Amino acid sequence: MSKLNKTLDTVEKGANRLKIGCMAVLINLFFMAFCLWGVYAGYISWKLQTSGEKTEGTVVRLNEQSDSEGGCCTYVPIVEFDAGGRAFSFEGGTASDPPAYRVGERMPVLYDPANPETAQIDKWSERWLFPILIIPAMLIAALVTTVVMFRAWQRGEDLED
Repeated sequence: MSKLNKTLDTVEKGANRLKIGCMAVLINLFFMAFCLWGVYAGYISWKLQTSGEKTEGTVVRLNEQSDSEGGCCTYVPIVEFDAGGRAFSFEGGTASDPPAYRVGERMPVLYDPANPETAQIDKWSERWLFPILIIPAMLIAALVTTVVMFRAWQRGEDLED
């Protein structure tokens, strides 16, 4: 093997390592963003549980949502409640098919008295399911990605092979 070929192999291996490192960082930033979204959702649930006011709300309509492939449909409740003499509404935290709620159904609501627009249906699955699922899922995905990328980086292999 000539000196030029050896140098080219070394440069190629270094370029592949750089590409793998950059990809690992970007993918983990993506996972971290979703993890932080889960932390924020958990914080809001905790804040409402510890300092929120409880009232009763009513499902005023169901928002129909379709998936990215045009398939139909899941339903998210729009809940209205009164706080301080004013009416507020918010979208429930989970979509389902068939709908989990009916228009006109009454349910407990927790809201922030300082900002009544921050509200949630006072039901465990509405308040805690998302953070409990998303945070560990993103941490596990980041760990697996990091291990796979680190092993590829150690070998200096091209990920496209």
